[in-house]
Formats: sequence, structure tokens, C-alpha cells
Amino acid sequence: MKIISQTNRLYLRPFSVTDANNFYLLNKNPEVLKYTDDKPFTSINEAKQFLLNYKEYEQHNMGRWAVCDKKTDQFLGWCGLKFHPNKNKVEVGYRFYKKYWNNGYATESCQAAIYYGFKNLKLKTIYAHAHVDNYASHKVLEKCNMNYIKTFNYTGMPANLYKIENPDIEIKQITALQTYPVRHPVLRTGRPIEDCKLTFDDHQDTFHLGLYFKNKLSGVVSLMKLNNEKFEEQNQYRLRGMGVLEEFQGYGFGRSLVETAQTIVKQKGAKLLWFDARLIAVGFYKKLGFTIIGDQFEVPKVGPHYVMYKRL
Repeated sequence: MKIISQTNRLYLRPFSVTDANNFYLLNKNPEVLKYTDDKPFTSINEAKQFLLNYKEYEQHNMGRWAVCDKKTDQFLGWCGLKFHPNKNKVEVGYRFYKKYWNNGYATESCQAAIYYGFKNLKLKTIYAHAHVDNYASHKVLEKCNMNYIKTFNYTGMPANLYKIENPDIEIKQITALQTYPVRHPVLRTGRPIEDCKLTFDDHQDTFHLGLYFKNKLSGVVSLMKLNNEKFEEQNQYRLRGMGVLEEFQGYGFGRSLVETAQTIVKQKGAKLLWFDARLIAVGFYKKLGFTIIGDQFEVPKVGPHYVMYKRL
């Protein structure tokens, strides 16, 4: 049996079709579903089909997990991480049999799921929501050191939104020279270190961001106040030198850098962000909402590119 995360009393494991009866009984209690928009399963077989079709682990390398008692292996409920592709956000959530409420299981399992998300998946931010009247859940999230952001409409229900940041990840401004330990192996492989220098690197309006994981520089990006004649907007920024060290790729660090850069240039009054995207990176930027304009072109010593942009 694979154990995802564990505490002194509990362990979290992937769902199994043998959990169907527990899923059916768990969702059968109206009090358990009171602050959700879920419906009870009509039968154990329907719950089984839900579990058979549950593909979150394969698709997103995360999901909800069964929460079990370490001593008895008893199924207590579930807790875990859910990825929302349309929002690019990960949420932690939980649900327990009523007979196990007020035992600290929700807090304990939620902390274990957050720990797994930060340490194993290297997530930068984890969110959570709870119905405005679900005071017990508010306390759970606060005990997990999650911070209240706002009250909003969640699938037709008034809910409080919370979030917690990964303490191992920090994005901060750095100098152009400090980008070289990432630029060189990622963007200028096999070339002299001097080739890492970019035009306008040291301009007064240029700034550079470094993402640190456990105090190690893992990714970089540079932003330059430059206009492209393809666009009418007068206040534009160009993104350059975006790279993440190979050992840290696949954890969303590039996305975090680009999103942070967008926020900063928007605060500076920029109306448009553009860049020359390598052919292999086009798909990545499309997922972030950027659009291709014009035809493919070649950058000497680098390869095929497209101009991509996003209006802010």
C-alpha cells in the first residue's frame, strides 16, 4: 500500500474501489454535505464508478486521499489536494464521517496534505475555501496557518478563501549577474559565460527576478521596458532570459516567475507584455494566456522563435 503522507495518528493513501461503501455512507449524511454543493451517491455502485473514473493522480500527480487510522486502518474520511486547471490553483479539502468530528483529524490530515504539497510537489501556494457559515472549517484552516483572503462566490455559495505560501520558495529581485548560474546552463549551454549578458540588462528600467527554493537559485526571468512596433500600446515590457534549472523543472516554478513578473509590470503601468518565445516553450506560454503574433523566425545560435504577447 502506498502512503502519501502521515502523522502520529493518521496516514493518507490513494483511493481504492474498495472504498466505495465508505464513500456511499459518507455522502449519505446530509450534515456532512451541508456546506458543499455535492450530492449523495444513489448507490454503492455509483460510488464505485466514481472511484473507477477518478483520474486525478495520473493527470495531476495529486488528488484527494483516504484518511485512515494508523492503529486500526479504519477509513475516517478523505483529505487532499485538488488542482483546478482553469484557475491554475491547488486547493486543500477534507471530509469526514460525523462520528469522527471534533477529534482534530481534519486539522491533522490537512497539515499532512499541505506538507506533502510543499515538500514533495514543491507547490508555491495552496488555497482552501469554506462556506461562510462553516465555522468549524474556518478554525481548521486557521490552525493550518492559512490566511484569509476574501469572501467570494464559490459555485453559487458564499465562501471564505484562504491561502498559505510555501516557506521554502521565495521570489525576489536580483542583479543581472546573479541570473547567470541559471541562464548559462539553461539558455546558453556550451557557450562562453559572456554570452549570458543581454542587451538592456543594466538599463535603469530593467529588473530581474530570481526564484529560490531552500535558498538555492532555481529559476530566473528578466523584464525590460521595451516597445515592440507590432503593438499600439505605448507602455510595454519585454520578458527575456526565462529559465529554470533542470532539477527544478516540472514544479511550476516557471509559471510562478512569469505570473510574478506580470503582476510587477502591471503595477508599473504596463499595458502589454511581449517576448520572443522559443518554439519548444510556445505551449507553456499559451497555457499562461499568451498569444502568437506573426510568423516563425530564427534567432542565430538559439533556434526557431515566435513573438508572443498578452495584454494586461
